[in-house]
Amino acid sequence: MQDRFTEQTGSLSPLYASDAWIRGVVETAVDAIISIDERGIIEYMNPAAQNMFGFSLQEAYGQNVNLLMPEPYRAEHDRYVRNYVETGRKKIIGIGREVTGRHKTGRVFPIHLAVSEVQVEGRRVFTGIIRDMSQEKRGQEQQARLLRELKERNKTITCLYSVGEVIRETEIESDVFQGIVRLIRPACYRPEITRTRIHFDGQFFVETTFEVTPWHYRANIVVAGRERGYIELVYLDDPQQAVPERFLQADRHLIDAIAHTVGETIERREAEAQVIQASKLASIGELAAGVGHEINNPINGIMNCADILLQNLGEEADNRQFAELIRSEADRIATIVRNLLAFSRQEREQHSLARIYDIVQATLSLCGKKISHSHITLDLDVPETLPKVKCRSEQMQQVLMNLIINSIHALDERFPDRDPNKLLRIRAGEVQWRDRPFLRLTVEDHGTGIAPQHRERLFDPFFTTKGRDKGTGLGLSVSDGIVKNHGGWITVETEPGRFTRFHVDLPLDNEWALESGFEPLTAGER
Repeated sequence: MQDRFTEQTGSLSPLYASDAWIRGVVETAVDAIISIDERGIIEYMNPAAQNMFGFSLQEAYGQNVNLLMPEPYRAEHDRYVRNYVETGRKKIIGIGREVTGRHKTGRVFPIHLAVSEVQVEGRRVFTGIIRDMSQEKRGQEQQARLLRELKERNKTITCLYSVGEVIRETEIESDVFQGIVRLIRPACYRPEITRTRIHFDGQFFVETTFEVTPWHYRANIVVAGRERGYIELVYLDDPQQAVPERFLQADRHLIDAIAHTVGETIERREAEAQVIQASKLASIGELAAGVGHEINNPINGIMNCADILLQNLGEEADNRQFAELIRSEADRIATIVRNLLAFSRQEREQHSLARIYDIVQATLSLCGKKISHSHITLDLDVPETLPKVKCRSEQMQQVLMNLIINSIHALDERFPDRDPNKLLRIRAGEVQWRDRPFLRLTVEDHGTGIAPQHRERLFDPFFTTKGRDKGTGLGLSVSDGIVKNHGGWITVETEPGRFTRFHVDLPLDNEWALESGFEPLTAGER
């Protein structure tokens, strides 16, 4: 560096003091350099400045420098220069700041501007050194975008983890959905304009506020191949305007993932519960069979003693009626035990011809007392002359028992006390399907009826409208499977608040029905 200065004066050597050297440095500078006079008129632009703004020196020379500025800088620039000249108060000179430049084409871009002031031959000249910050800003914006996306991904992962915790720690289904619905909205990109609700099995689970708008997205909750409900996002504003597309997709992917997780969880829970319940039912069946055998012995003893008493008492004896009553009641208990043993039998018997009349009578012997205790009027129309049907009697007895118990519950719910309309009707008769003979058994009650939103799920395992202590939701599902195994089907007619009527249709030629897969009903017709 020392050879640039003369040893005697310490001033620049002629080479570095020359205009050619100075111009060469300015002309080749990477940053844009622009000089203006105190009126704001452009006197010089180096090549970098010409490339940056798109004006040649010939085009820009003599023009006001606000030519290179967008509004509002353009309108304010002359006033700023004038105020500085008059007052000497600096706002940018010697400091530098970020402002906006304007290209010849009208394109606006960010720049960093540093202005210096110099006196040249008695004139005041301002020189601006300008750096295009477009690439730097793009980098900053990309970094900010990546940070935002990372933050959103973290919200999504946290939400999915929290949903998993709710599912794992909560047993009651309604509490699970209520917990999930509270987690979704905060995880969305614009929670302030987003609302969430879950619809499952006819019930809605919502936040404290919810508003229906035209802008919504749904993800279906599918359990065992059937749509049971959905998770819905609703936007208070048009999401195409309010939410960037990538974040809109992230919101959708979030509830898709939650809906899929919920569906799989419910399917697994119901399958596990079905296995547990099947095990319980098997244990109950074994217990019932054991109890039945144990009861049989003392009942047989009572019956034998009653027979001996009757033999020793004359026809006119005063106490004979009591001995006959003992014999009659003991015989009734024996019948109940016999039917209970048949009902709980676990081995798979072959189909055999049976009278529907006998099946109905055997079932009523088990539940007749409950019907009477509930003060229900029984209207029975099952002719003994109906043709026999080939079936497993104990299984058909189980189907009828399930239907009767459901009817009793519906009647008790609508009529807690005695009422002339508290009616249970059981009928049987022949019907025709496609010129084929069927036997139809109908169980009808004038109870609460079935709500429309529940009809589609009546035969789903574990679906029940009863309280947790009043039903497992397996009765109709098991009954449906039994009847199908006999080549028949169950249909339902109902009107909420008035009646429910279940029809059990069994083919009189069930071998043909089973072999042909005869099923004229669709799911919607049931």
